[in-house]
Amino acid sequence: MSKTKRRTYDDSYFNYGFTCMIKSGIKVPQCVLCMKVLANDSMKPHKLKQHLRTKHAEHMDKSKPFFEAKERELKRAKLDSTGSFHIQAQAITEASYALSYRIARDEKPHTIGETLVKPCLLECTQIILGDTAAQKIADLSLSESTVKSRIDDMTADIKRQVIEKIKSSPMFAIRLDESTDVASILQLMVFACYVHRETIEEEFLLCSPLTETTTAADVMNMVSDFFSKEHLDWGKLIGVCSHAWLSY
Repeated sequence: MSKTKRRTYDDSYFNYGFTCMIKSGIKVPQCVLCMKVLANDSMKPHKLKQHLRTKHAEHMDKSKPFFEAKERELKRAKLDSTGSFHIQAQAITEASYALSYRIARDEKPHTIGETLVKPCLLECTQIILGDTAAQKIADLSLSESTVKSRIDDMTADIKRQVIEKIKSSPMFAIRLDESTDVASILQLMVFACYVHRETIEEEFLLCSPLTETTTAADVMNMVSDFFSKEHLDWGKLIGVCSHAWLSY
C-alpha cells in the first residue's frame, strides 16, 4: 500500500507570510497574519501566494523580514496568556457561547447557527469591516454539535451554581410539579426555594422522567437519589410542596 506523499516546509514560504507548525504529526503551513492553518497539500508556493493575495492584499509588497517579525509575535502570543492570539481565541469561544445561548433561549433548532447565523455574520462583516475581520468570524464554530455542547455546558454550569447556593443557604424548600413532554412521557420537575444574600430565590433544580408509575415512592426515590448525588443536606430541608397528581 503506497504512503500518502507529505509536503515539506521551505524557508522561502516566509515570502508569502507562512510559517510551519506540526498538527497531528504532520507539517502544515500557518499564516502569520491571520493564524489560519492550511492543509499539508497547500504547501505549494502558488497556493500560499494566493492566500496572501486574496486575504491580505495590503501586505503583498512586504519582505521576508516583515513576516519573520510577525512569526515572532505569533509565537509570543501563543506562549503569553495575555497575548493577542489567546485573547482572540477566547473571544471566539465566548461569542460561540453567546450565540448558542440565544439559540436555546429562542427555542431555535441547533442547525440554525451553521446554516443561517454564521453565513449572515460572515457576509455582513466582510461588507462592513473587510476580509481580515471576516476571517476571524470564519473561525467561529456554530455547528450543530458545537451548539449542543455549548448549551450542555451552560446548563451544567447553571445547575452547579444553584446547588452551591442551596448548600450555602441555612435552609431550603422544594416544590414538586409535573409536565408531559412531546413523547407523552411524564416528567418530574423539582424547584428549590432558598436564601441567597438575604434574599429568597426560587430556581429550577431537577427534571427527570417518570417512565413507569407516579407513586410517592417513585418520586421520593428520584429526589433522594438526586440529593445523594449532589450531596444536599436533608437537615436543611424545611418544606415540601407537591400537587395532587402524585399517587399515594
